[in-house]
Amino acid sequence: MARGTGEPDDVTATAWRWRAAASLLVGLGVVLGTVVGHDRWWPLAPMAQYAFGVDPDGEIRSTYVEGDTTAGTTERVVFGMDGIGLGRAELEGQLDRVIADPSLLQAIAVAHSRRMPDQPGYTELRMKQRVSTLVDGDEASRDDVLLAAWVVPDPEDPQVLDR
Repeated sequence: MARGTGEPDDVTATAWRWRAAASLLVGLGVVLGTVVGHDRWWPLAPMAQYAFGVDPDGEIRSTYVEGDTTAGTTERVVFGMDGIGLGRAELEGQLDRVIADPSLLQAIAVAHSRRMPDQPGYTELRMKQRVSTLVDGDEASRDDVLLAAWVVPDPEDPQVLDR
């Protein structure tokens, strides 16, 4: 309808073809992104990166990193722009690599040092996964599993490791 007139818009056949072609291309991109794509194809990345259902008798796994500091405290690493600048999903995407090579956790110590220079540095980092087991949709048990640990060589001045 034309704005405020109650009359239908005069959309040409050419305009309809352009709209149909654009819709078809976006739809094809979403399908291809889901079937053969990866996260770098965003926003046409696999739909698995978005919401998913959880089996009411299954498990929920949540990955996190905790660190011991030079001040003698243990804290969870804060991800995102308010923290080290790295997204938790980015870490989870590298889970197998970090488990195989825990020295990759050094990058977290470096990012923390650069983004929060006034805060105590990390002396050790541990990547863990909280596993919550569900029964009929309710949490029946919870366990924290250590996946990788890394002792930061120089907590006062962490640097990227030479590879």
